[in-house]
Amino acid sequence: MAKSLVGDWNAQIRRISRAQVQTEAHLKSWLERIESLNPVALRRRTRSPERAPVSPRHPTPASLPGKWESHRLKLAPLPGELVPQLSYSLYVPSRARRGPFPVVVMLHGCRQTPDDFSAGTRMNALAEREGFIVAYPQQPLRRQVLRCWQWFDLAAGEGGREAQAVSMLIDALSERHDVREGEIYLAGMSAGAAMAAVVALRYPEKVAAVGLHSGVVIGAADTPRSGLKAMQHGSASEPSWLLDAAGVTPGGPAMPAIVFHGLADEAVHPVNGQLLARQFLAYNRLDDRLAGSAVQVPLARPENDDLCQIALPSGHYREARFGRWSQDLVRLVEVAGLGHAWSGGDEEYGYHSAIGPDASAMMWEFFRQHRR
Repeated sequence: MAKSLVGDWNAQIRRISRAQVQTEAHLKSWLERIESLNPVALRRRTRSPERAPVSPRHPTPASLPGKWESHRLKLAPLPGELVPQLSYSLYVPSRARRGPFPVVVMLHGCRQTPDDFSAGTRMNALAEREGFIVAYPQQPLRRQVLRCWQWFDLAAGEGGREAQAVSMLIDALSERHDVREGEIYLAGMSAGAAMAAVVALRYPEKVAAVGLHSGVVIGAADTPRSGLKAMQHGSASEPSWLLDAAGVTPGGPAMPAIVFHGLADEAVHPVNGQLLARQFLAYNRLDDRLAGSAVQVPLARPENDDLCQIALPSGHYREARFGRWSQDLVRLVEVAGLGHAWSGGDEEYGYHSAIGPDASAMMWEFFRQHRR
């Protein structure tokens, strides 16, 4: 019996190792491409050796007056799972106010950490000013060697477990005495945005609204290879059909979503931003006025409902808004000249750019209009 258990354990380790190597090989070229587009990497390559590194111009998590804490959430173990837990960082603002706080759960992109992501987006600084808590789950290296959330592996694999773990974190946060249970929001960047979309649509009763930046349409991939294809080309399938493939049933509790994407993103094709917005339109049973628009998104002029095409200079953005009862439920923001980076972020941190509007502030402004 002991020999059998050891054999099963070793076989599981070998399967995990092979999956890690395969995923890393498929993602390596894509991540190298992202790195070549990363403003921080470009500045480091062009900076002269004698020049001292530039210090970030905005507060780091440790320099803010609130509490920057490290936590671990224990998970119910699954067969073959090595360490059933989810690590996360938490920023609790210092500003005194009556009553509990809203919460924004932030899912980082590949090769990012909570410290980098929080500082680059300036979300903690915003939380300190506005009065909300921010949670940053950390994808561990043992699960994915590049810290990518496995949004494409959802049937019964690693990605499904990760989505479940994030939902359990939301449950744990909702039980805190200093948290408003009906005001828990979810946001993400790149692979984190795709995972945030999965969590929000699979567990809509737990999330009041979601913000997605540079994400990938969900349900179009079930392997790292097909995931790369979706990143580079989107999907020709109807976004509503892909919801079923992602394990999502349309028509549940309303799920407000704000979607950001750079029109110069060469890592995740800009069509993915439109496809994600269309998926939330389908889920919320709203008319899909984005259908057939390709990359050039038709927008409504402020003074009328006629659709028009708008060409914008770098750094400017355009919006498409959809809703009911005078409230936006789905909002698409596309930023001209922005690559694979967080709009209006601190460019001293990787995958953040000063180009474009402040995505963090716009997400929070959208979130605060919605409650579960």
